[in-house]
Amino acid sequence: MELRRCQPSDLQAVIDLNETIYAALPDKSVLRHNSPEMIASCLEEPNVTLGVWDGNLLVAIGVLYVPQCIEEDHFHDLGLHGDYRPANQKLFLVREGYRGLGLQRQLIREVEKVAISRGYNLLCTTVAPNNAFSINNFLKEGYVYAKTEEKYGGLVRNLYYKTLTY
Repeated sequence: MELRRCQPSDLQAVIDLNETIYAALPDKSVLRHNSPEMIASCLEEPNVTLGVWDGNLLVAIGVLYVPQCIEEDHFHDLGLHGDYRPANQKLFLVREGYRGLGLQRQLIREVEKVAISRGYNLLCTTVAPNNAFSINNFLKEGYVYAKTEEKYGGLVRNLYYKTLTY
């Protein structure tokens, strides 16, 4: 398997991964149904989408997302004060058959490296409260629970954050 940055030319592969995973979910509330436009924005600067490829098959992604407006910015929900340059971790997807291999945790760490290289020192993420696997992965990577609130048009999400050290 190969870890590499996804390019705009990988848009259809990312959309296919998102749609395959979403369609198979018994509880659709654990993943927001992402539009092709939102996915396309994740592939464009200043955002970075990292993908894990098994040959020509995209099997997992993780996104460093730089909020462009207050509605996208989870940092303002934290109530933290200080000299922070925040960004979001967003849209971690792992294809069935590749789960249990540590890909999400690897992607979390790789996205953190990209964030640090770009000068961000705080990452925020949201996870569905009933998504125990993702919650455990973020907690194991040092993320701190902040609160639970409605996001994304009424979906309940736990908000987590991590201060990055250089």
